[in-house]
Amino acid sequence: MSTLFWILVAGLSFAVLLAAQMRILLSIVLRRALADKFGGKHTDARYRTAIYDAGRTGPDTEETGFLSARYPQPLAHLTLARRVALAAPALLLLVILAGRFAFGVI
Repeated sequence: MSTLFWILVAGLSFAVLLAAQMRILLSIVLRRALADKFGGKHTDARYRTAIYDAGRTGPDTEETGFLSARYPQPLAHLTLARRVALAAPALLLLVILAGRFAFGVI
């Protein structure tokens, strides 16, 4: 049981870190693509807002429309990374609590 516990903890910790890395890198790449297409710097607030809105809502602005038309796969990866970033820490906490109180591993 101890081995399974530590494998689950390591796997979930890796998932959290990988999701954070994916979100950061995809955000940078997509913001640079927007800056290349529409001009300006990749640090502009409208590009950050477009990345924020891209996977959550329909294409409301010109930037989000461009992203969903030109980069559907990276947006799908970004959506997956957002879901994992929300679910994996909760699962990690559940595994740690179960290991502590139910199985006595820690």
